[in-house]
Amino acid sequence: MIFRFRLNCTLSLFLSLFYLLTPGFAWSGNADAGAAKPPEGMAFIPAGESLLGFDPDQAYRQCLKNNDTCKKNWFLDEGPVHSAQLDGFFIDTHEVTQKEFARIMEKNPSEYTGADLPVENVTWHEAKDYCQRLGKRLPTEAEWERAAKGGKDSVFPWGDEVKSGKANFCDTHCDKRWKENHFDDGHRYTAPVGSFPPNEYGLYDTAGNVYEWVMDWYEEDYYTKKPRKNPRGPDNGKLKVIRGGSWINYSVGVRPSDRTDANPSKRLNFLGFRCAL
Repeated sequence: MIFRFRLNCTLSLFLSLFYLLTPGFAWSGNADAGAAKPPEGMAFIPAGESLLGFDPDQAYRQCLKNNDTCKKNWFLDEGPVHSAQLDGFFIDTHEVTQKEFARIMEKNPSEYTGADLPVENVTWHEAKDYCQRLGKRLPTEAEWERAAKGGKDSVFPWGDEVKSGKANFCDTHCDKRWKENHFDDGHRYTAPVGSFPPNEYGLYDTAGNVYEWVMDWYEEDYYTKKPRKNPRGPDNGKLKVIRGGSWINYSVGVRPSDRTDANPSKRLNFLGFRCAL
């Protein structure tokens, strides 16, 4: 049975209980007003209206700016752009590191090893289990996109154009044939978490480095159904949504609106996660 933690109207009650049970956590009683002091290592994303998705034709044109092998069908699942109302929530400011993962799970499946590198080669089931052991959960796809945009509606968290030094994607250091040689992020594979500037919510690496598992099942035309309030994705499926792009991607793949899928049992050296609450 898929774990689907719902914050909606019970958010204040849950966080009040969390405050009572968690030493050092300060809570003033009004989550949607941004009055919550985040737990260590997390940021509070206030409730609000979000525009989710991206125009597929615009995404295709963005891709062509830096690569000539783009395909329109890569971006069809991003449309149509639609509005959704989300309750407030907490989310990790950093991708889960290998040190953090090994401390809780007593193993490190990563291919590119380093204590401060993001854990990768981790399955969706392992990511979900890790978050649950900490009293957290995986973010929903809608929550992840709202957080990743940092309160902006630009193409990338930092603006509308690709820039070196903003995210880890397949640039001049990358060993893939599709690398974009006119950019330089300083890393061939994964980078230590927090190596690039945060977005306006204080979140690091929501663009690039490693893809991130979210809670939702993937459905290509899910956005055509335009869920309005706290969308949670399809009730079932075979693939899970992954978000944010990675060191292996074209720059267009690290946009907050990019949608990709993966088998929840798959291990990939460009796929990690962060937790929410």
